[in-house]
Amino acid sequence: MKEIYQVTGGAYGGIYVDEKFEKLLENLFGIRKVKEYRIKFPAEWLRLMNDFEMKKRGRRALDGKITRITLPRNFLEMVSAPSSSDLATRLSKSCNFHDVEIYNDEFLCLGPETMKSLFDPVVNGIICHMRELLSKPAINNVSCLFMVGGFAESVILQEAIKTAFRSRCRVLVPNSAGIAVVQGATMFGQKPTIVTSRVMSTTYGFDVHRNFDPNLHDPKKRVVVEGIAKCKDIFDVVVKENDVVEVGETKRFTRLPLYNDQTEVRFPFYTSTDPNVKYTTDSSVGPSIGKLVVDSPDTSEGRKRSIRLCIFFGGTEIKATGIDETSGSAATVYLDFLTKS
Repeated sequence: MKEIYQVTGGAYGGIYVDEKFEKLLENLFGIRKVKEYRIKFPAEWLRLMNDFEMKKRGRRALDGKITRITLPRNFLEMVSAPSSSDLATRLSKSCNFHDVEIYNDEFLCLGPETMKSLFDPVVNGIICHMRELLSKPAINNVSCLFMVGGFAESVILQEAIKTAFRSRCRVLVPNSAGIAVVQGATMFGQKPTIVTSRVMSTTYGFDVHRNFDPNLHDPKKRVVVEGIAKCKDIFDVVVKENDVVEVGETKRFTRLPLYNDQTEVRFPFYTSTDPNVKYTTDSSVGPSIGKLVVDSPDTSEGRKRSIRLCIFFGGTEIKATGIDETSGSAATVYLDFLTKS
């Protein structure tokens, strides 16, 4: 099995539907009171959100029916139910107030339009993202879409995806789509070699100094080290975004100490969203994702000591090993294969 396109994503999870529901509660009952209730009664708040989690997977909104969310007994007592006029004022910013009501001091009833409106930003984001992906030459021949994960169990999301893509792809939702992710991870853990290659989703590299070239390097990066002009903060690329890397592949580099009396060599690793990155200080470069420190105690050869760096690509992580060929000293660090800047 080969990965044919890099991992992508965004703020498209079911948690963002939960956030919209929380915003609805805050519009109804006031931000301060809802936050106070959440802090004072965490168990009851969790039950409320769990009930919404179950209800958001249902199809009542699609069938034009009301969705009832059970409110904890002490919820309305603490936040105090708003009056009709106050309710209208609070809801005017977020939904049609005729579509929401509190029934029997026990249920928050959401009409179809309001319930679906909680999904709209995320669902629209997913569809736009998928349309953009399916326009890529590498995957424009995809004929089948699998929906997995807890959010994939939402009928509202399922119907939106099927409506948007059924004309070009077959959309499949496995039974217990939420568990499918865990099952897949377990199977992958038992047989990690099943994925033979991956497409890099970002650019990986490490920080080095190189001999300064006024025709190539930024004058502000020029430093003099033991009488030699060097360029600091060079992003030494290991692999670039969209490169195909075989699982089990190893890339090798040889680097030298910067100083004659240097007793350890450091390799800080970084990722960049720009495959043509030049410096580790560029705006496209994120914080360091790891540092390899190789001891080099024998300084008798000065800077003429080879430090061999081996970058091994595993299933979901990168193993970087540095070896001082003079002393045999070695060190290893593991980097997240899926890290993005």
